[in-house]
This record gives sequence, structure tokens and C-alpha cells, in this order.
Amino acid sequence: MDPKLKELVGRTNLGELLQPATLEIDLNQPVETVAPAKADPARSTADPFQINFATGDIVGRLQDRHTGKGVKTFALVFLAGPMMIFGLGLVVMAWSSPSSSALGVYFSSLFGLAIAGFWPYVMFANRRKRSRSN
Repeated sequence: MDPKLKELVGRTNLGELLQPATLEIDLNQPVETVAPAKADPARSTADPFQINFATGDIVGRLQDRHTGKGVKTFALVFLAGPMMIFGLGLVVMAWSSPSSSALGVYFSSLFGLAIAGFWPYVMFANRRKRSRSN
């Protein structure tokens, strides 16, 4: 190597000059916001069929296998109990009425049994499906 070049390299700080350039960070970037959680559809309180939403929620939860026994017992006593009493009362009234026709007795009995059996069917329908799949 040439002595003049050697002297020049000795006086110059080549380590700093030959380092890779640091990238500047642009801090004026837009911030990405977190997407909001998906909300349940809006339910109007002025809707006359509002009860249908609640019934759908209840049926879905009662058929879920993770629902506890306490909740199911509560539903059987306070939902199914009065409905069964009302439905069976319709059957008794249909059969005890002296002026009703056979067709009226048949349809009243069918309607009363459908009302009486609705909530027990909702409660135990999932149980039958699980036992078949095992």
C-alpha cells in the first residue's frame, strides 16, 4: 500500500464512514384502530314481536350442553310448569264439556298437549340427539 494512502487511512475514521446507514423511522404514520366487537342486531322495544327474540335466546341456551342443571331445573319449574298446567287444563276442559263435538274435543286436546309438551321437548330434544351420536 502507498505510504501516503496508509497515512490518510490512519488519520481518517473509516469505521464510522463505512457503517451502514441507519434507516429513519417516519413517526407520522396513521394508527390502525382495532375493529369493534360485533354487536348483536338492534332490537326495537316498540316491536310487538319482541318476545320472539327472547324465546329464541332461551331455547338456544337451554339446548346448549354447557348449560347447568340449575338453569334447566329453573326453566322446567317456572317455564314448563305453568305451560304444562295450562295445556293439560285445556285437555280437561275439552273432555269435560258436554256440548263439544268430537272434532272440537280432538283439536282442543291436540292443542292442549302441544302447549303442555313444548318446553319439555325443548329441554330434552338435545339429550336425545347426543345419545344417538355416541
